[in-house]
Amino acid sequence: MIQRITDQISVFRDDLYPYLGGGNKARKMMALDEIIKSQGVNAIVTTGGIQSNHCRAVALYSKKNNIKCTLVLHGDQERLFSESGNAKVIKGSGATMIFSNACEIGKNMDVALRTYREQGYNPFYLNGGGHTLEGGYCYTDELEKLVDSGYVPDYIFLASGSGTTQAGLLAGVTRKGLDIKVIGISVGRTTEKAENCIQEFYKELCKTYGIDGKRAKVIVDDSFLCGGYEKYNNQIKQIADDSMANYGFPLDTTYTAKAFYGMQQIIEKRHITGQVLFWYTGGIYNYLAK
Repeated sequence: MIQRITDQISVFRDDLYPYLGGGNKARKMMALDEIIKSQGVNAIVTTGGIQSNHCRAVALYSKKNNIKCTLVLHGDQERLFSESGNAKVIKGSGATMIFSNACEIGKNMDVALRTYREQGYNPFYLNGGGHTLEGGYCYTDELEKLVDSGYVPDYIFLASGSGTTQAGLLAGVTRKGLDIKVIGISVGRTTEKAENCIQEFYKELCKTYGIDGKRAKVIVDDSFLCGGYEKYNNQIKQIADDSMANYGFPLDTTYTAKAFYGMQQIIEKRHITGQVLFWYTGGIYNYLAK
């Protein structure tokens, strides 16, 4: 669904995706549905933070399909049990939760995977953030559906984390032969690291799915990090606080309000005049977290 909020800015409401609580992480999880079922997967191991949209989607998918689930979580364990939002959904899902230091996440995921195998399960190792080719490609499809419907923006802005969504959109731009600028507002990484990761994944997407055409430019702006992941300034907080009244959907300070603020600043400072689409990846769970 496209929602117009000004004469210049429209919003793609990915939060209205009707599965697993909606948002881009739910869409990416469902992109794996056919593979998981065809391979007879009966256990999933993945990772994320205590307010991870990805972990929420995986936990709900696993519960719905009677699949064992282990979440290797990083962050303050006490926060998980005191906060709402994604944390509340995760706690109620029945998933096994393992708390880990950042440097031991990979090791703990490997242990969980090995344990499932020893118990006779057929486990699926799922990268954090739903960072899979299938997850990226579903956004290539979404971009094409958007364009085929007759709406072609000049710019797309979105919160950029693992970069899977941005890479998928860029692959769609390439396949359609368009000149849409897809600008990621980084929520945690530096521009150099983010652009390098997205560029490599974008190339892999194009190669895997036979996408030919002029390569789209990867653009990630880290000017609005405010010190790092989950950090924000007063302007971002104000946008989040006023978002339900102003737009009818919630923007959260970790992802979408930060991206929305960055978009506004870039439009103003660069005097952008074309049609802009804000790709709203979802935010209700983070908005209600505390």
